[in-house]
Amino acid sequence: MNTVTPRKPDLSARITSPRDRLPVVLWTAAVILTAAAACWRPQALLPAARATLGPFAILAAIIAGSVLAGRLGVFGALARLLIPDRAPRAVAAASVLAFTALLSGLVNLDVAVVVAMPVALQAARQHRMPAGRLAVAVAITANAASFLLPTANITSLLLLGRTPLPALAYLRSSWPAWLLVTAITLGPLSAWLARAGPGPARPARDRPSARTALDLMPMFLAASAIRALLAHGIALHASFAGQLAGGAALAAGLNNLPAAAALHPAGPAGLWAAILATAIGPNLLITGSVATLICRRIARHAGTAFSAWQFTAIGATLIPAQLAVATLGLHITGALR
Repeated sequence: MNTVTPRKPDLSARITSPRDRLPVVLWTAAVILTAAAACWRPQALLPAARATLGPFAILAAIIAGSVLAGRLGVFGALARLLIPDRAPRAVAAASVLAFTALLSGLVNLDVAVVVAMPVALQAARQHRMPAGRLAVAVAITANAASFLLPTANITSLLLLGRTPLPALAYLRSSWPAWLLVTAITLGPLSAWLARAGPGPARPARDRPSARTALDLMPMFLAASAIRALLAHGIALHASFAGQLAGGAALAAGLNNLPAAAALHPAGPAGLWAAILATAIGPNLLITGSVATLICRRIARHAGTAFSAWQFTAIGATLIPAQLAVATLGLHITGALR
């Protein structure tokens, strides 16, 4: 009598199945927060939604553009151009992360993740790197590097709306901090990826999916509700290190967009504490920034696991060093006196 061995469920099917709990958590939090805002500050909810709509509309447009670019083969061409076929794994990993950091710092955080993630997945397949680890590394790098220019992160623009700083003065203050943060991020992450065991060689769908935009709606509702509930804003009164720690916890816990909308920086030091906190702090939780959720959605669409625990563990390990070297960079330029 022949026995039939039960077939193990395909990993890709498990990853992309509707059992993913994070969307349920996001929608539940969004509904609760929106209901609370509608009860306690109904007159503030619609203006808060209008003020929050612009950044999220920009993100949706970026995602739509990335889907079109993926279908045209742009990301495969970028991967072939940036990652040499015979490059060692450490070099390939460093190349992907450096590309991510440059896009995030010079262009925009959300542009960086929708462009770099397909390139990273292609490089992971080509060099037998663990795609899940590389996806986590891309998200962490993109967030941490998103403060070189004011336009690199929407959170910086929100904060500069309250405490203006000329663009040239901003860049003079930010570039040494950005270089130090990028170095302290790329080095450990590249080594971590190089030491990992080989990833599977199975084919992957590495083009972005329009489903990535689905994560925006609950985040938009939650951000609007929090902005309405915290209409008077939050001022952090502490040392620079204390403001960094408090702002990073707020950005990770609330999501960095509503955190930036709620924070009221006091003076140049408070402004820089808020900018760094809302860029680097989200690396503590996968819900800390929309960019991380976009990375996760693209990874899952490609049949790759994106571990929330791994993201938090690596982020928590790197955040103190990233904030420390960023503070050193600001002291070098005299932004902190």
